[in-house]
Amino acid sequence: MTTITITVNEKTAKGKKFVEFIKTLDFVKFNESPYNPGFVKEIQKSRASKGKVIKTEDLWK
Repeated sequence: MTTITITVNEKTAKGKKFVEFIKTLDFVKFNESPYNPGFVKEIQKSRASKGKVIKTEDLWK
């Protein structure tokens, strides 16, 4: 068995048509992420942020 990973921009017309075509093939399996998409978006947003610096003296205030 061979695994091939293809990245497709599903927002374009060609990308949508390509994905529709691939889904019609009976030997292709799609692996969906086991994670909640909302949770993944929050994690990515958190990683992109700079964060907040708190002085250690003010930590428990």
